[in-house]
Amino acid sequence: MPDPGEVLIGVSEWSNGILERPTVRVAGQEPRIVKPTDHHDQFLTAGRWSDRLIKPVARLDAPDSIRLVPDRPILFAGNHRSLFDVFATLAVLGRFQVSSRILIRSDLVDSGATGVLLRRLGSISTSRSNRQEAEDSAVAALESGQTVSLMPEGRLVPPAERSAIGVGPGRPGLSRIARRSGAAVIPVAFIGTDRVWPRGGLPRLGLPRPHVKIRFGDPIEMTGDDDQANVDAFMAELGDLVRRYETAV
Repeated sequence: MPDPGEVLIGVSEWSNGILERPTVRVAGQEPRIVKPTDHHDQFLTAGRWSDRLIKPVARLDAPDSIRLVPDRPILFAGNHRSLFDVFATLAVLGRFQVSSRILIRSDLVDSGATGVLLRRLGSISTSRSNRQEAEDSAVAALESGQTVSLMPEGRLVPPAERSAIGVGPGRPGLSRIARRSGAAVIPVAFIGTDRVWPRGGLPRLGLPRPHVKIRFGDPIEMTGDDDQANVDAFMAELGDLVRRYETAV
């Protein structure tokens, strides 16, 4: 059972897995509406297509529930190993009928087929030159009730640059956004995605299909004044989540 201060969002709460607007429930309270983004329909369509395209190349293992904090903005933050992480995000959030503003590097948003998709989904483009503008957009989205998703490492982290717990160093923007918006941060562990689409390469096709796991951790608060220290502590928690499930892949 969820704790009184937590919300449990689950696929099984919806008839046939489909609702016009997603809800989350907490014991003794009315269902909570997760506010859709302005590109909600496009996001869910992309999620369905991502789910279908993933099946021939990977076995995607994701939970059927996520623990949230009631009446708080929702900020998803995950480790980054592969461009496949983006499509796994679309597929998994789509299963929950939740759309999200993805905060992602501008070079990915501004070019190629992936960029076309990301722009259609209302993604927030970020770079060193527009960092403040991007963070302002993320905070505004969160304060309006929309969810935001980002990768605090800010880049694809190769195996040689990962810590012993499987993640790279995080950047302080995660903490700045969380503290300004009052968001609770949900750790998201991506495990095995680089076996499907390695950094600097093309997606791999073949049998057996790689086993990809997505796992959500418990909500984390960022209340300290030192943004880098907040993110360092978060990355330690995220790394523990990655390591816990990586050995089982």
